Amino acid sequence: MEYIQLNLVVLVTLFVYTAVIGIWMKVANYVGEKLGIGRFFINLWMKTRRYK
Repeated sequence: MEYIQLNLVVLVTLFVYTAVIGIWMKVANYVGEKLGIGRFFINLWMKTRRYK
């Protein structure tokens, strides 16, 4: 019975961790799109490649 409870705790922990990380990634993606951070880094990377 202890092994079943331990396995359930591990599974629930993994599920919660995965759900929190998924929500965090969606929020970060939304904020990044609104602020234009991705375009800034892509343009910066392209400028550094041109000068090499």
